[in-house]
Amino acid sequence: MKKRLFIGIPITKGLYQKISSLEESIDKRLNWIPLKNLHMTILFLGNIDINEIPEIVNMMDEVKTKYKDYFKKLNLKIKKVDYGPPGRKNMIWLYVEKNENLEKIKKIFEEELENRKIYFQREERDFLPHINLIRLKNRKNLKDIKKELNWNVIFTEINLYESHLKKPFVEYEIIKTLQLI
Repeated sequence: MKKRLFIGIPITKGLYQKISSLEESIDKRLNWIPLKNLHMTILFLGNIDINEIPEIVNMMDEVKTKYKDYFKKLNLKIKKVDYGPPGRKNMIWLYVEKNENLEKIKKIFEEELENRKIYFQREERDFLPHINLIRLKNRKNLKDIKKELNWNVIFTEINLYESHLKKPFVEYEIIKTLQLI
């Protein structure tokens, strides 16, 4: 049996009000992803055999200890809201400014999974940190929504999630949490 997994960072409760104000200014009638589901994916793993999950959980604990200088609170900047991915209008994203520490954490996870011979779905594109707010169904007659934000946010945990594909929204179950100190 397999489970659909990814490693991500949940949004902070402090962002809820700011995102709610975006709903008002962009279009409250759109199918906004519920706040409790919002996260920033660090590494999508794909469909993983359930027998490998304990090893992934152990790996997460071990990297936090082994690379403790990187697994500290992440002070990130949300720079804008706009359509995503760049050049397309499939979704509405909060674009997060690239961050060297966040990229290093992603690389650590990738290397540790490879060292443990745990197959995961590698992405071919460059890492572009973002938080998906809306999946757009109708892409016709979309108005300009780009807005510079410059929000500073401190993220305090990284989770291993299982995603359950349901309608109208995917549901996420936390399997493991790493507290960032």
